[in-house]
Amino acid sequence: MLRLKRGDVLLMLVLVLVGSIWLWFRQEFESRQTYDPATLYAEIQVDGELYRSVPLDEGEQTIDIATSLGRNTLKVFDEGIQMIFADCPKKISMQMGFISRPNETIICVPNRVYVQIVQSGEPLSDENAVDAFISG
Repeated sequence: MLRLKRGDVLLMLVLVLVGSIWLWFRQEFESRQTYDPATLYAEIQVDGELYRSVPLDEGEQTIDIATSLGRNTLKVFDEGIQMIFADCPKKISMQMGFISRPNETIICVPNRVYVQIVQSGEPLSDENAVDAFISG
């Protein structure tokens, strides 16, 4: 039978403590960030190609994705997006829930659907644009 020594128990406690502190700091940092809903988009990719980019602040809408790989339905509401139907066997993408913050994702692997929340940046003004490129 396997017996734990004091050093093993101490190492496990330290690892659990460090992991808990890291998760707490991460949660605090993410909860303090605020986002302007007008700058958030859901980028939907199907089989690695951009299928559609959807602004999250334009009200409720339903997006049907039908490909040779399968069928998925996304619902945009409350400044976020959620997978409400997937014809894949395990339906894991439906269990990923509602997403509304940058870099959150929904993935349906069998149907190759990838949804990510992105924040649009400020477009470059003419003052910041490249004037010329000189090759030497």
